[in-house]
Parts: sequence; C-alpha cells; structure tokens
Amino acid sequence: MKQLATDNYDFSRLITDGYVYIDKTDMLWRLANGKNGTLFFISRPRRFGKSLMLSTLKYLFEGRKELFKGLKIEKKKWDWSKTYPVIDLNMSDYDQSPGREAFVEALKDDLANRLEKASIAYKDSDRPPVLFRKLIQGLAASSPQKQVVILVDEYDHPLGGLLDDRRALRAMRREMHGFYSTLKNNVGKIRFLMMTGVSKFTKLSVFSGLNNLNDLTIEDPEYAALLGYTVKEIETSLAPLLKVFARKQRVSGERAIALLKAWYDAYRFSPYSGKRVLNPVAVGKALRSGILMNYWSKTGMPTLILERLQACDKRPENIDGVTATFEDLDVCDAEDLPWVSLLYQSGYLTIKDVVWVDDKDGRRVKELVLGVPNLEVRTSLNSLWWKQLMKIEERDFVALVDVAKRQIAEGDVRMLVGKTLYSLYAALPPTWRVKCEADAKRHFQLFMKMLGANMQAKEASAFGYADAIVETTKGVYVFEFKFNRTAKAAVRQIREKGYADAYKADKRPVTLIGINFSARKRNIDEPVIEPFLP
Repeated sequence: MKQLATDNYDFSRLITDGYVYIDKTDMLWRLANGKNGTLFFISRPRRFGKSLMLSTLKYLFEGRKELFKGLKIEKKKWDWSKTYPVIDLNMSDYDQSPGREAFVEALKDDLANRLEKASIAYKDSDRPPVLFRKLIQGLAASSPQKQVVILVDEYDHPLGGLLDDRRALRAMRREMHGFYSTLKNNVGKIRFLMMTGVSKFTKLSVFSGLNNLNDLTIEDPEYAALLGYTVKEIETSLAPLLKVFARKQRVSGERAIALLKAWYDAYRFSPYSGKRVLNPVAVGKALRSGILMNYWSKTGMPTLILERLQACDKRPENIDGVTATFEDLDVCDAEDLPWVSLLYQSGYLTIKDVVWVDDKDGRRVKELVLGVPNLEVRTSLNSLWWKQLMKIEERDFVALVDVAKRQIAEGDVRMLVGKTLYSLYAALPPTWRVKCEADAKRHFQLFMKMLGANMQAKEASAFGYADAIVETTKGVYVFEFKFNRTAKAAVRQIREKGYADAYKADKRPVTLIGINFSARKRNIDEPVIEPFLP
C-alpha cells in the first residue's frame, strides 16, 4: 500500500519513491499554459502544500515528462519539448534571526552560487537585487525560449517574525521591496511566476508596481481547492489509508470521514465557491498514526495572534460568527493589521457563510461570516490561550491537561476540581480581572472544552443547560459554576432546573458538581459533589 508523505515536498522524490500523490496537475496545467496570465500569487495557511505545488511546477517547466506519467496532465495539450530555466527561491531558507544583515548575506551567497553555477558574471559588491537581475537576464539569454520561470515560496517569511518590531519591519520591507522590484523590471523575460506565502499583509507594500499579479487567494473560485484535500479526494485517492485509519479508530469508513472532517475540514478559501478542503499535512499524519490530534500549530506566530486578541478583549470562544467584507480581509498593512484579517490570513478563521447586506451607501454587498475552521484549530487556540495567560511552558501545560483528563477518566472529580482546577485559577496572573460571573466562568468552560466536555446536555431542560457536561464510560458529570455565591447553590440549580434530567434513563451513575468562584479569594471554594438520584 502506498504511503502518504507528510514531510516530503519534492515532487520528483514523491513520485519515484512511490508515495501517494493527490493529482492536481489539471489545475496546474490551466495555470501554466499561459492563456489566463503568467504572473500568479496565492496565500494559504502554513502546511497546506504550497511547497509541493511549486516543486511540481518546477519539474513541469523543466520538461520532466516521465514524472507525470498517468497523471491528469497527460491528457492535456502540453509541449514537453519547450523547457525553461527555473529559479526557485524559498525565502525561509535565509537566516534572519540575527537581523536584516544576516538575511541579506545569506540571500546574496545563494544568488552568487547560482550565478557561478550558470557561468554568469557578477561582482562581489553586488547587492541581492542586482544579483537577482543578472541571474534572470543571464539565464533567459541562454535559454532557447529566452525566458525563465520563477517560483518564490514563503515570500513573506522574512517579515513575519518582525510584526512586533516596527523599525526592523520597515527596514526589512525596504530590503524586500528592492529585491522584488527586480521582477517588475524584468517581466518580459519571465515565462511564468508563482509566489506563495502565508499572508497577504505585505503584498502591496512589497510588490509596489507589480500590480498585474493574478491573485488566486480569494478571487478565483476555480482554484479554491488547488491546495488541501477535498473529501472526495480522500475517499478516492486515499481509500486504502482511510480503511486502515478506520480500523485503528474502530469505526466505520463513514464515521472515519466524519472524524477527519470534524478535526481538519471546513477551510473555505473563496466566497464564490462552496468547495472546502482539509489540511493535507494534518490529514496525512492522522491517517498514518491513527490518532486525531493537533498537528497543525507546531509552527506559526501564536504569540502575535494572542496579543492581538487580548488587545481587542477577544477570546477563542467568542470569535466565531464575526463578519468582514472583502476589503477587510485584503488588508496589506503589516503594521496595523486588524485582528480579523490576521486570524483569517493565518488560518485561524475561515469563511463559514456569505450573506447580502446593505452598506452605508445603500448598496447591496456581500459580507463574509467567519469562524474557526475545525477542532484542530479550536484546540490549538484554546491551548495557546491558556499557556499565554498562565505564562507556563508547553510541556507543563500539556501535563496539566493530561492529568485532568486522567482524573475525569477515573471518575476522580473531587481531585479534578479541588486540586487541578484550583491550581489553574491560582496560576492566573494578578492582572487577570474578574468583574462578573461571565469572566470567571469563561476560563472554566474553556478549560473544560479542552478536556472534551460538552457545553449542553443531550436534551435541553425547560430552563436551558448546565455549564459543562462530561460523559465517560464510567459516568456522567454535570457541572454548574457560580460567582460569589456558594457551591451548594450551584448544585441546587442543577436539580431545580433539571439540567441532569436527560440522563435519568442512563445506566451510568450521574454526578452533580457545584463550583463557586470567590472574587475575594480569586479562586474557587471547596466544591459540592453529589450523586443524582432522580
């Protein structure tokens, strides 16, 4: 059975080593044939297959026909005899940790090595824009077609780590502007250009003047599924792996698809298309391991995102349903990027719906309803929020969550509430303000969600739902949270309002847990834990 690579982004190795390849070459052919433009840009969240796409384009323009045997492009009209020199740059390869100078030197060394390899003259004093121009012009002159292909991966990487340092950001942006201006001045020598990045927040300022780029990020519905896996692709191309995954999860194939969708689906990149895709790397790792977990957020810029959320008094649980216009999401000012645009461009929000509304001038316009894509991203946000709030190391926080999950699994709710939850509130910083029950309860519910709790019962009572319900094989636990009252009052409310009534016929024991947060103590009181005896 062919395996699905999750850490190999080289198309040639993927094919020759016999890995599964989700065939997107029909869409790449439409991009590469030149009938709909030659200069393209696309941004997608990290780990969505951008590097593999560029690698595939590289071998396509180099005429490596043998690699594309049996793929969709074989049925298309493509002149394999026309080959082009390919300049492929990954901007994350150049070290920028010490600052702009280190980045410039690393980029300069790489370009100089490429010029030497191609026997193109240059000077040691040449800056990167000059070296880049000489490389483009020199390779184009020696090419039978008199043009080159340029592929730039992670164009925005040098700027992404500087968003909280405006002075350094502006200096790096000037450097990148000068470098990318070389493209504008040599368009006639470029047969095809594709640039990718995680965000659009630097596109306009960096590419100043290169305004004829075809932006595939949102506007073009034809390429909404260019990156990522559709459910149909998983059910067909990955059918053997899906069967193994279902066996490991001990569920049916239909249920296996539902689980993958819940964890990794619901990315909608075009308001003009209803197509949704799953994160390819996360799906690959889940299929290979048989474990559903957060694979996506191991890299990125979580600190900046959390800082923006905190500055706007937003929390992970109340960002669903936010609305935005196309203009809101197309903001390119890295210095003053709104939190909605930042989260959308980084993959923490996606398009959930498109509605028509009246704007301030009375025109009917489309408005986008955004939300957290899936469980993987929601879990990531919740975890990052707590770690940032408590200022603890990831391993310590993971250990805390693991302990709490084990306490729930073993039915030890007294230890869960009396020790673990107490320790959680004790670790909150002095700056954390508790003004009302909602403030105190918010963190309780967020933590309970991370432990797998439901925020509603199977059926609502006439008076609504409990604050959290945890179901395990050993029992059902119904939680009610109070502020500046008593834990007894919390349990009394569960009984009076029938929050546990939906579980009267359940064979498992049902336990009621009342929790009270004391503003004076800035922590919870001793919990009240009682059996539910209907």
